[in-house]
Amino acid sequence: MRATCFPPSHQFPTRHFFSILFLCGLICNAAALDTSPALSLQPYQASYAATFNGMPIEAQRTLIKSEQAYRLEIVAKNLLGSMREVEQLHLDTEGRIRIDGYRAERSFFGSKRKEKLIIDALGNKATYTRKKKNREINLLPEYLGPLGYQLQLRRDLTQPSTNLSYTVMVRGKIKHYQFERLGEELVSTELGHINALKIRRVRENKDRETIFWMAKSLAYLPIKIWQREDDGETYEMTLKSVTIDEQE
Repeated sequence: MRATCFPPSHQFPTRHFFSILFLCGLICNAAALDTSPALSLQPYQASYAATFNGMPIEAQRTLIKSEQAYRLEIVAKNLLGSMREVEQLHLDTEGRIRIDGYRAERSFFGSKRKEKLIIDALGNKATYTRKKKNREINLLPEYLGPLGYQLQLRRDLTQPSTNLSYTVMVRGKIKHYQFERLGEELVSTELGHINALKIRRVRENKDRETIFWMAKSLAYLPIKIWQREDDGETYEMTLKSVTIDEQE
């Protein structure tokens, strides 16, 4: 791609760039494809693609299993920046998702930002660290991690009457996420046309909107995501490929 496709660094909308990188993570977060949600999660790798101001952005999401634990990893990048997030988690004896730790690295034009969430399960405490500053959270059983909450969202979509509400630890704060079902739609992807359940995140800011299309045939894997920012900018990402247990 020619350099003229991009505005100068001092003019580039960095907030929007990181919004689309965030979506790269967000769209992949619900993609653990397990056939028995209460018992296990299947290893997989999913790839997504988007275009922002004429530049392509690629994202990959991987779920790796090791004995009784799992590692979710997201990598999103293009010529201007990158993002990597990793969350360790496990399933308790009742099959509920429990976070064991989280870390993230973001880079844009050489400027880097790192953060992590350290979990002390015995002390019921979580410690968020960024730029040598710490913030402690009293850890409750229902609190989910920045990535793991959408694993629970995917599970809950299998039950039509389940309330899609989650308490999430994000950047050292407790956030409450709520989603609503909007019905089914047929979505065009590189894998063909796929029937999907359309859901929307409920926000107080009505000018900002995020919509997911979750494929029931793929255990509610998100196959498309669309977001509108409060200034009217919109972004869209779609599924390119997915490999489950080393099978495409």
